[in-house]
Amino acid sequence: MRRRRVSSVPGSQRGVAIVAALLVVIAAAAMATALIERQGVLAAELTMQRDRAQAAWALRGALDWSRVVLRMDAERSATTRLDGLWSHPVIDLPVGPAEDPGRILLSGQIEDEQGKFNLTSLSHKGRIDPQALHGLEQLLQWLRLEPALAATAAQRVAQSQAAEDRPPLALALRAVEDLAALEGFTPEHVRVLQPYLTVLPDASQINVNTSSPEVLAMAIEGVDLAAARALLRERDRGLWFTNRGDFINRLRRSGADGGQRVVVRSQWFRVAGEARVGATIVALRALLHRDEQGQSSVRWIAYP
Repeated sequence: MRRRRVSSVPGSQRGVAIVAALLVVIAAAAMATALIERQGVLAAELTMQRDRAQAAWALRGALDWSRVVLRMDAERSATTRLDGLWSHPVIDLPVGPAEDPGRILLSGQIEDEQGKFNLTSLSHKGRIDPQALHGLEQLLQWLRLEPALAATAAQRVAQSQAAEDRPPLALALRAVEDLAALEGFTPEHVRVLQPYLTVLPDASQINVNTSSPEVLAMAIEGVDLAAARALLRERDRGLWFTNRGDFINRLRRSGADGGQRVVVRSQWFRVAGEARVGATIVALRALLHRDEQGQSSVRWIAYP
């Protein structure tokens, strides 16, 4: 008769072994889950970096395209006008690969910065220009903002310039957005002022073919806002100013005089673009300078 083998391991020890084995399985499962999660996060991060890189390349291509457009505009016309090729915005243009063009969508616009008041004109060699300061005070008043902010901006511009007896005392403003760092200015102020102001490396003249009535009135002494609006209504009906003499003649017919601070052709432009790849959005801002031959160079680029 065969004897049945009896385990020499007590039941309590077998129970401990089973629990230990279960703990090992649970720990291994937890480690595997954590590894999978980390791999998922890494994959998402790599995808986001790839999308950002593709969006950045699309924006650099758009910047080159902007330079081509500005050169074409210079070749076609001796003036810079609001009906120029450069003035048409691009909205959700598909620029992705041939098999999926809609993967990358590009939006952007070119702005004529000489249709705006240049904050650099507030001071020359560290000395504030009273006429320019008064013009900015008027603009702030028309926009229902505190006129005293003009002095704050002018003081910062003056401090950022080298004077005859001292070096610059502060960093120069690079863009209108930098006003938000000055005392009294808020992001809302910057938003309201953005269509009217710019910051260019040197003092510049106003393009009367692209300026607003407010900018024209603040730039030309003796021209009030009503006269500027009447003058530009004629322009906006298609009667563009062909040269400075044409503008001065029409200005005199309106009862005003002056016009020495104006031009009809611009050299400074701002490019604002945005590329969207999936859920990733990358924006670009750049300042371009166009020379007399129509060639444009990039003065600065920012990815806000």
